[in-house]
Amino acid sequence: MHIHQKVLLVPMQPTPNGRMHIGHGGGTYLRADVIARALRAQGHEVAVITGSDVYEDWVVAAAHREGRSPEETCRDHHAGIARDLAHLSVELDAWIDPSGDEHRDAYRQLHEDVLNRLRATGAARLESERIPFAEDTGRALVGPWLAGECPNCGRSCGGSTCTYCGEYFVPEQLVRARSRIGDSPVQWRTEQNWFATADDPHAIAERHRAAGLRPVFLAPLLRALDGHGGRVRLTGQGEWGIHSRALPADKVISNGYFLYSVYCGEVHRASTGAAVNPFTPGSGVTTVGLFGSDNSTPGLLVPDVIAQGSKGTLAPFDATVVNGMLQFEGHKCSTSKRHGIWLSELLEGTSVSADELRYALLHAPLDHGPADLSLGALTDHVNALRAWRTAVLHPALADVRDQRRPVRRAEQALKTAAEQYALLTPYSPDLTAAVRVFDDWITGAHALDAQWLVGVALLARPLLPELADEVWTHLGFAAEPTLDQAEHQEPLPRQSPPPTTPPPTPLDPATLRSYVHIQDPE
Repeated sequence: MHIHQKVLLVPMQPTPNGRMHIGHGGGTYLRADVIARALRAQGHEVAVITGSDVYEDWVVAAAHREGRSPEETCRDHHAGIARDLAHLSVELDAWIDPSGDEHRDAYRQLHEDVLNRLRATGAARLESERIPFAEDTGRALVGPWLAGECPNCGRSCGGSTCTYCGEYFVPEQLVRARSRIGDSPVQWRTEQNWFATADDPHAIAERHRAAGLRPVFLAPLLRALDGHGGRVRLTGQGEWGIHSRALPADKVISNGYFLYSVYCGEVHRASTGAAVNPFTPGSGVTTVGLFGSDNSTPGLLVPDVIAQGSKGTLAPFDATVVNGMLQFEGHKCSTSKRHGIWLSELLEGTSVSADELRYALLHAPLDHGPADLSLGALTDHVNALRAWRTAVLHPALADVRDQRRPVRRAEQALKTAAEQYALLTPYSPDLTAAVRVFDDWITGAHALDAQWLVGVALLARPLLPELADEVWTHLGFAAEPTLDQAEHQEPLPRQSPPPTTPPPTPLDPATLRSYVHIQDPE
């Protein structure tokens, strides 16, 4: 990417059916924050905007479980998720509640306008499909109410996506479909809903190949294109969701990730005073979608299908960042199944800091597929960082402060930082490779002088922001570390004292055991 580009990153909206676990933190949201910080360090103008997915049926399921209304559930978890992200040092420029007074009407109107546009262009078609209903209650068994086996890999799944292989399906494709909320027999009914299909499926596949999407993440998209030509849902059965005057009362507009992102673009346009939404073709803003591999259809297919059907009024994401699913102790982290470690409990209830947790999560190679994190590995990474700070970093900071000599141009630090930032673009990023660059720098055969500390700050900037700020401040620089500042600006005289906070003691895995939630995800 060229210097001084405008970039909008939209990490997929989390569902407010609970607080965030380490799978959330280590995947999409950490990637959005790391990439944004790397781009800003190079001089780009970057915004990160998202919000909670309040119109998801999983909210209704959580409300039922918690014994309160869906509205109360949304408000509580929406605020809690914002706190979780802040505790992990994930910075957002806007955090949207689509059901709140500020956004409700405009959010619904955008979805209705796009549906009407697709109907007007002929891209949207009313099609018949078979939908399962619970015979005893008459509830449509969609989303959290539907269980069965994946038609592609045969694993247990539900809703419309397999979290194991990323397969997307409609209810009638689910093998041995059954109700998740009781033993009621399933009754199949024929319903009509709006769908859109890709005008040019081949072009969609080639666009993502050309953008560098890794084969492991491309595979579910290719299956969807080959299996049904890129057919995506525009409306569905539901009582909780985005209702429209143009739809029957028992139908809702699909609350998809792409139109959520387009609405984030509207928020970006309003906040920056831009003339057009970033998703308008030729807007001058690079749009980046970030999501997990279990959302391949919403993230990779739907944007192109809607953009093709809009006939020039919308453009898909310019770049997409897909991460594999993080497993904890051998099973996928899950909010609904209470499996994992919750960010609020770990970062508020233990001595583990945001930097330390980020450091551990960065070593899980999710940019190449699923990865597993054990409690032992988490503890080892935290203790390794603590030991290095105590034995190496803090003495180096004290030595440099005592010397009080100006920092010479750190040629090798600038070169290494540029190499690391090249791993953190929105096109096929590799966060684990980036943290290896940091690890090599802090443990390599370098003189532990001011030039080395410049490298520590620049390389830590995207990954461990608290550490980067600490080092940068002690070097006498103002603001946050950037390549331009390191290359051209003289640091201020170093007057800051060395760190006085006693170093934390090594972390014992036993102290974290009470924060671990283990449940059979099947």
